[in-house]
Amino acid sequence: MFEGLKDMGKLVKQAKEMKSKMKNVQDELKDVKVTGRSASGNVEVVLTGELVCLDIKIAPSLLEQGMADIMKKQLKEAFNSAAQDAKGIATSKLSDISKGFNIPGLT
Repeated sequence: MFEGLKDMGKLVKQAKEMKSKMKNVQDELKDVKVTGRSASGNVEVVLTGELVCLDIKIAPSLLEQGMADIMKKQLKEAFNSAAQDAKGIATSKLSDISKGFNIPGLT
């Protein structure tokens, strides 16, 4: 009977440690900066690890009249590229934390 309580206490301790580590990762992701570029390189987007847009750079040639559709397409490409990199960083950091968390019956 007490063996189950011992395991439960260990599980609670692991959960608290994981929560603390995840908070640290969230704080780190605020400082991570990733840059995404359109395929042509004319548009660049900078995001945080939390997917907050910090900056957008647009080649002057795209600002000419009649280039709005191209600019929209390239902005989407650049944003999605940066978002994918940010998600990869977040996933990697969070999976490192959860590796040591053993839930009875699930491992």
